[in-house]
Amino acid sequence: MQIIEQFVQGKAGPRLCEDIIYTSDAFIAVIDGESAKASIQFDGQNPGKVAGQIIRQVLADLPPKASSDHFIREVNLSIRDYYAAKQLDPKLKAVGLQAVAVIYSLQRQEIWLIGDCQALVNGQHYQKPRPADQILSDMRRLIAYTEMRIDKQDPASYFAQEDSARLQILPWLVRMTTFANQSDSPYGYAVLNGNPIPRDLIQIIPVTSDSPSEIVLASNGYPELAPTLEASEAKLQELLVADPYLIDHWPATRGQAHFASFDDRAYVRFRI
Repeated sequence: MQIIEQFVQGKAGPRLCEDIIYTSDAFIAVIDGESAKASIQFDGQNPGKVAGQIIRQVLADLPPKASSDHFIREVNLSIRDYYAAKQLDPKLKAVGLQAVAVIYSLQRQEIWLIGDCQALVNGQHYQKPRPADQILSDMRRLIAYTEMRIDKQDPASYFAQEDSARLQILPWLVRMTTFANQSDSPYGYAVLNGNPIPRDLIQIIPVTSDSPSEIVLASNGYPELAPTLEASEAKLQELLVADPYLIDHWPATRGQAHFASFDDRAYVRFRI
């Protein structure tokens, strides 16, 4: 595996960044800790950051030939051990340790897509967005435009203080976790949170070794993923200018607000 380029950037600076790139002789991964939806912290850090660190250590200890099922079991055991060691309630899944990841296994010749991270394989894009995210993105957009119309404000004025629309959908973002790792609902999605993940919520992408392949793994901090870091960053910057509050061109559950970007972002491009 030859790494061509990699980049990690936190929306609020490196200390608070919850995205991680992991590389070894066996695995290359992007880990995206879930953004905090409550004020709870573990060891002075947001839950998503702690979850990402746990997953990075699991990958470091994982046998090169391990399967995706083996990986998920080890992550779940580590999260449960963390809760037990800290004497925390493991039922905290709504606001507790949560992360998603996209992992390339050299021995298995496959990519494990767990959650809404992204992959490009020879230009073909793969991602599994959360079904409820689009609904809540549209709800945030509706609330924002309704309140702007009532208060006779433009977007710059409306979002100058706080994202009122985001605050109003926040309880639903927390409630949405009831569908985490549940495949018996149209709103089910995969997340690494200490609980088993149904296989049908995970995407396994085979990567044959018949010819050289170029792969990009990234977090969802890039609304539009491109084959190079420069192009991905350029698309992101265009969107930051055209739709900084993410209510027009690319509705989302939050916009730029007072940060440098919409979300933490991680990008790694490599060749096999």
